[in-house]
Amino acid sequence: ISRATDQERGGLERDSGMASGLQQRLETEAKAFQAAQKEHTKMVNTHAKLTGQYNENDMVLKELNLVEEDAKVYKLIGPVLLNQDLDEARTNVEKRLQYIGDEIKRTNTHMTELDKRMEEKRSKIMQLQQQGQEAAQKRAAQQAQQPQAAA
Repeated sequence: ISRATDQERGGLERDSGMASGLQQRLETEAKAFQAAQKEHTKMVNTHAKLTGQYNENDMVLKELNLVEEDAKVYKLIGPVLLNQDLDEARTNVEKRLQYIGDEIKRTNTHMTELDKRMEEKRSKIMQLQQQGQEAAQKRAAQQAQQPQAAA
């Protein structure tokens, strides 16, 4: 009886070691998921800021296109208004719109990659949690059988 009990204890110790390893993997995956979530939130904020800048510059370009060719256009640089050529102003705003549009595309791509990574981590976490539940059920079943084996 003593030997069987020692063997059963050894099995339980191995199970708890596996549970500990499982717990560590679960924590690692959870940390990776949280990091991806944090980065995704940052990208959402960046996207919102870029969209606002794009809309503002688009409105400026529309206004510049309504202005007559001989109108004076000024650019605010710090506290000073400087006279600027209308064609130069349009070109600068168009370039700015192109740059902001490219940044929005890059941000969208990055957010899509983060969504994919977060879904993979979520799936892995669920898988590890399922394994943990199965291991706990197995340990509970073994412990329930121990008193019967000793009797």
